[in-house]
Amino acid sequence: MEPSTRAVFDLGRVRDALAPVLATHGVTLVDLEWTTERAGWTLRLTIEREGAAEVGGGVTLEDCVDVSRDVSSVLDVEDLIPNHYNLEVSSPGLDRRVRTPAEFVRFLGKTAKVKLSRPAPDGQRVLRGELLTAPEGQVAVLVDGKRIEVPFSDVMEARLVFELSSQPKPKKGQRQGKETAKESGPTKRLSEAAPRPASMRSARGSEKRK
Repeated sequence: MEPSTRAVFDLGRVRDALAPVLATHGVTLVDLEWTTERAGWTLRLTIEREGAAEVGGGVTLEDCVDVSRDVSSVLDVEDLIPNHYNLEVSSPGLDRRVRTPAEFVRFLGKTAKVKLSRPAPDGQRVLRGELLTAPEGQVAVLVDGKRIEVPFSDVMEARLVFELSSQPKPKKGQRQGKETAKESGPTKRLSEAAPRPASMRSARGSEKRK
């Protein structure tokens, strides 16, 4: 039975341990989450290709599978996580989160949905529109032709909004979106199994550890 309380360990040490692995693969860490779900504890890494111009981070399914394999090996050797857990490595996706002031600048001109902790000057708590240039410490969104500016500190969550274009539909069996690789198992005695592609969008691999 999974513990009901949050497992205690140093996530910063995990981040430091993973840095050389990610650098080897030419990717950077966008986000690192430790969360509990129905399937148990999950360590979720979101990565993107260094210098990628694409919203999705320029990461392929193969990148996620390769990084997942090597990250799993490092975590097993370093023994930083005491719990049984699932490992998930993915790209940011087209609806990626916008977390920092630098990312708001990076995605200027993109459409985003911004949730606020308190109402904007016009009373809205959710702003959906184009991200605009704003003074330091502020976020500006063009909502229905009107510029709305709020403090960055009021932003609870922000995500880019994927808007469909008039491009041809993908061929049967193809999907677009987040690339994800998943592995599961306890944290001890890694014995790798080859990952099995489930689709163009994701792949699942399993690890058996006793």
